[in-house]
Formats: sequence, structure tokens, C-alpha cells
Amino acid sequence: MEYRFKEIREENELTQKEVAELLGITRSMYSNIEAELSNIKLSYLLTFCNQFHCTLDYVCKLSDENDFEEILPIKKIDKQEMARRLTILEHDQKIRAMDVASFLGILKSTYSGYKNKELNNLMQSLMLKQLAKKYQYSMDYLIGRTNQKYLKVKER
Repeated sequence: MEYRFKEIREENELTQKEVAELLGITRSMYSNIEAELSNIKLSYLLTFCNQFHCTLDYVCKLSDENDFEEILPIKKIDKQEMARRLTILEHDQKIRAMDVASFLGILKSTYSGYKNKELNNLMQSLMLKQLAKKYQYSMDYLIGRTNQKYLKVKER
């Protein structure tokens, strides 16, 4: 499994219905997310992580460490800050927006729309996860929840 939704829910002794209510979605929608039949919206993922004091990186299994104490208390994703951090990733990795779009399998205009603060579109959580994994960036950093840029991975 690629996510820790069920594990975290069960650790907190909650039902799928209770978690769905916390997220403001239906139980069947949450059930599909937990079973990995549906992708979770980035805004719901943020709500889940805030509710259960987890990092996005931990929930999405990009890290085995849940360094929640380093997390900035944001309730809503600031698209302008996310766009700024995606631009930093592009600069640091010496890639262009077109390269990112190609890697994600989307049009450059779609990717540019995710960075346009005037549009209401948020990048899909699965795309953000793919991007974070490829470049070893923290998903929490990319949405502005931490200033720790890179993923924390266990020493082998």
C-alpha cells in the first residue's frame, strides 16, 4: 500500500464514517481513498494530516518519520506559496515547467494552471507525491507546511 490512511485511522480507533465526517466527505468516498481506488484531493489530505498530526510525507509513505513538530500550522494551501516552491524545485533541479509537465503526463498549460494563483485548481495529491518522490522533496515543503525542503529518509 502506498498510504497510511487505514493504519492511522485504526491507531486512533475511528471508523471510516468518523474519518469521512472529519474530512467532510461521504464514507464511501473515504473508503475508496483508503482502499486506494480513488485519489484524495490535496485539500482533504491536508485536513487529514492536520487532524491526525501527521506530515504529508508520512501519510504518503515518502518517509517513515513523522516529524510533525516541524510543521507550520496551515489550514488551507496558499497557492502563491506553493507556486513559489514549485518554482524553487524547478530552479534547484535545473528543469523547466515543460519537463515537470512531461514527467507528470500533463500539458504544460495544465501545470502552469496549478501555479497560477488566479485559478482555483490545486495540483492532485498523487501528482505532488510523484514529484516529491522523484526529486526527494518534501510534500509538506512544497505546500508550505515546513521549511525543511528535502525528504527525510531512513539511513540504510
